[in-house]
Amino acid sequence: TDLLEFSEDASGVPEGNKKSTNKQGDKSKENTRKIFSGPKRSPTKAVYNARHWNQPESEALSAPPTLKTPSVPVRLSSKEAIHKDDGVFKAPAPPPKVIKTVTIPTQPYQEIVTALKCRKEDKELYTVVQHVKHFNDVVEFGENQEFTDDIEYLLSGLKSNQPLNTRCLSVISLATKCAMPSFRMHLRAHGMVAMVFKTLDDSQHHQNLSLCTAALMYILSRDRLNMDLDRASLDLMIRLLELEQDASSAKLLNEKDMNKIKEKIRRLCETVHNKHLDLENITTGHLAMETLLSLTSKRAGDWFKEELRLLGGLDHIVDKVKECVDHLSSDENEEKLVASLWGAERCLRVLESVTVHNPENQSYLIAYKDSQLIVSSAKALQHCEELIQRYNRAEDSICLPDNKPLPHQNVTNHVGKAVEDCMRAIIGVLLNLTNDNEWGSTKTGEQDGLIGTAMNCVLQVPKFLPQEQRFDIRVLGLGLLINLVEYSARNRHCLVNMETSCSFDSFCTGEGDESLKITGQIDAVQALVQLFLERERAAQLAESQTDELIKEAPTAQHDKSGEWQETSGEIQWVSTEKPDSTEEKDKKEEDDEELDLNKALQHAGKHMEDCIVASYTALLLGCLCQESPINVTTVREYLPEGDFSIMTEMLKKFLSFMNLTCAVGTTGQKSISRVIEYLEHC
Repeated sequence: TDLLEFSEDASGVPEGNKKSTNKQGDKSKENTRKIFSGPKRSPTKAVYNARHWNQPESEALSAPPTLKTPSVPVRLSSKEAIHKDDGVFKAPAPPPKVIKTVTIPTQPYQEIVTALKCRKEDKELYTVVQHVKHFNDVVEFGENQEFTDDIEYLLSGLKSNQPLNTRCLSVISLATKCAMPSFRMHLRAHGMVAMVFKTLDDSQHHQNLSLCTAALMYILSRDRLNMDLDRASLDLMIRLLELEQDASSAKLLNEKDMNKIKEKIRRLCETVHNKHLDLENITTGHLAMETLLSLTSKRAGDWFKEELRLLGGLDHIVDKVKECVDHLSSDENEEKLVASLWGAERCLRVLESVTVHNPENQSYLIAYKDSQLIVSSAKALQHCEELIQRYNRAEDSICLPDNKPLPHQNVTNHVGKAVEDCMRAIIGVLLNLTNDNEWGSTKTGEQDGLIGTAMNCVLQVPKFLPQEQRFDIRVLGLGLLINLVEYSARNRHCLVNMETSCSFDSFCTGEGDESLKITGQIDAVQALVQLFLERERAAQLAESQTDELIKEAPTAQHDKSGEWQETSGEIQWVSTEKPDSTEEKDKKEEDDEELDLNKALQHAGKHMEDCIVASYTALLLGCLCQESPINVTTVREYLPEGDFSIMTEMLKKFLSFMNLTCAVGTTGQKSISRVIEYLEHC
């Protein structure tokens, strides 16, 4: 309509205006040509015209409106238009054509299936990626690949054909990586520990490389998991222990480089658990020994007991025990004293673990250097008996009115704790060496003053210990005495003829009736019988008190929180509101019941301790009576009415307890049965 109106009005326009209009039309034609037909370009180039792909093509290619007059029409032929559109970038292809397909079921139980399909030629812009991994899988794969790359790179630097500097740097780098628990986990999961130490098999020929290898072993031993050692790795560890610390016997880079390596190892060891490591004494032997002492048969496997003996590891540990024991008599400084006690205790813990149920290791240690371990252990036990009186912790068992322990912690307590731990480790090793072993019992009993020290551990030493530690040391001492006298007539003779003091908690020390007072030294048999009788009476008293607590147990009371009521033909529970006084009363009753339960548990624990001490003492007295009518007469004199039935009854209860808690047929049960049978015929 606008065009028609424009054409009608154009007839009245002067001719000059028409010419100007014609000129404007010519300019519009020129603009149209510039838009639709640009200059010819190279066929290898493309021009990108930013347009939305979803925009209709008619709108994308629409030209600006032009003014047309009837006298000068503007028309373009189809061929000319096609020729002028050659240089324009075409819009992207339309979206894929989706075809909807409906599958009609052929069976009555089937359903109609509707699917959308797209032809392959219509989805040229799409790429289908199959088997896409999960995010966690990708992360795990990346970690494994990073570990593989690191270990391959570091292993290439450990090979023997590499320069010595490169090998040392690679070992330190690997140890730094192993300080991270995640890397140690990867290293063990892929079984690379043995391969690393196999590559470093020649490290003992170079002092600096051996130091780096010992540091790597120490870092790997910081885990509580298995170290995954094999025989070759353990052999390398033992060889590192045997290295001379003299610089002239090894190949040194120079003093400056060695100090640099030690400083790196010192900083590395500060990042891990290093309670027993002397950071000022970073040497190959020290690091290798700390690594060996951190191992036990439980962590390294049962083969560890056998290989440690065959490779000579037990020799180094026994020598280390002797070195620490020698320092006990010379060290006046408390810090050095604690270090010696800790060193001896850790060595003895390893020896205790490798001698349990292992007769080969027991015999080897008894014979090594004319029973050097037994001699050192006897000396250490005597030193500990003297030290525990000087650094006793008995006052720590005193509690304040609010049942809180005394807060002070000083060096004396620190030393006393080390002495107690060392005593338990010493007796533990001696128990293994003398268990069902006449040779070990005889060799141990031959040590000067050992039987007397063991008697003091039963009767006198517990008074210098905290309350919770007294039962342990007393039972350990009784067990050692039982092993010593069970198969050795010489030891039985020594114990029977020995004089000692009464137990520190015995009635004969002045408590009770004046007629029970015994001053001075008494026979060891009399002291043991007195200990048995007191513990047996204490067990009976605790048992009767527990029975009374059980009899006085409150009966079940009716629920008074509500009552049943019948309303509209139904029975319902209607709760009643309790006054505050009733709630306080109920709370008080609950507290009283909890207090009674705690008292019952305390009585039960005390009863168990008294029964075990009495049973061990009766077993020791029974072993003394074996094959010796004179000893039978001696023991009978101190028993009430000379009757052994009180001892046999206690041993039968103990045997029943062992049958419930231990495997049937063990050597301990056989020994108890033999003693019971012997005492019943006395």
